[in-house]
Amino acid sequence: MTKIIVNAVSFLLTILLAFFLKKVGVLKQTDGERVSKIVIFSTLPATIIIALNGFKITSMVWILMSLGLLFNVFLIFMGYLLGRKRNAIERGLYMFNIGGYNLGNFAIPFVASFFAQAIPFIAMFDMGNSFMVAGTTQAIVETSSKQQKNGFDLRDPLRILLKSPPFVVYVCMVILALIHVKVPDFIIEPLSFIAKGNSFLSLFMIGLFMQVSFKKSGLATIGRVLFFRYTFAFLLALTVYFLFPFSHLVKMVLILILFTPISFLTTIQATQFGVDEGQAGFVSSLSMIISLILMSLIVILL
Repeated sequence: MTKIIVNAVSFLLTILLAFFLKKVGVLKQTDGERVSKIVIFSTLPATIIIALNGFKITSMVWILMSLGLLFNVFLIFMGYLLGRKRNAIERGLYMFNIGGYNLGNFAIPFVASFFAQAIPFIAMFDMGNSFMVAGTTQAIVETSSKQQKNGFDLRDPLRILLKSPPFVVYVCMVILALIHVKVPDFIIEPLSFIAKGNSFLSLFMIGLFMQVSFKKSGLATIGRVLFFRYTFAFLLALTVYFLFPFSHLVKMVLILILFTPISFLTTIQATQFGVDEGQAGFVSSLSMIISLILMSLIVILL
């Protein structure tokens, strides 16, 4: 338990360090974009390659991919029901933020520090999750609010995903697993060195993107969004634990995923939809602190 607490505190201190350096002017939020590129184009793909190298494709892989889609669709629908009597912008805030998981930049670094063997399961779930947060969620929100800009085109999220190095690596590693080919050691060894920086850089990036500016009038809405997000996470976690016929490891991975923070992509899409930038940024930032605490407790308890 001591190791779990130490790791959680280390994660939190890394996030707060980046946030502090931004606040005192040593770094800027735009530096977060540079760090993000380092993570997306180098450390995260390296981490995924190492985790999935030699991974065997089973029926569980396709189940987890499907759950990545289904959980998102369910939570978007619940967001719509909860916000159906509110204006389109507030309803959009519910729909964008009750679902959508930050897995690559948060869940994978978190889980890697405890049990790296669980990363492949997160990666499989993230393939379904990525399809939603890359544009499908935005299309559903716009359609339900009758604010469609260009209409939904299946090619839109696919174009975004095919430009995403982590997703491309997911696909390539699944293909290699299907044909039973492993990445040779002389490639894995240098990638291992690169992957070691993923946890720190991912968390440091989160700290640079954190926002605490918001309108006080929107505080109640932020509270409701977070309350419902984590209430549904708890209910789905109970369903997974007691009803799903999976191994303990897979159940634990799914439960941790359910409590991960709001995806950066849905936060950006929410602001494009018309949600106040400070409000969207603050609810996302607060979800990171809440998720870190809850995920640490889950590891301790399970």
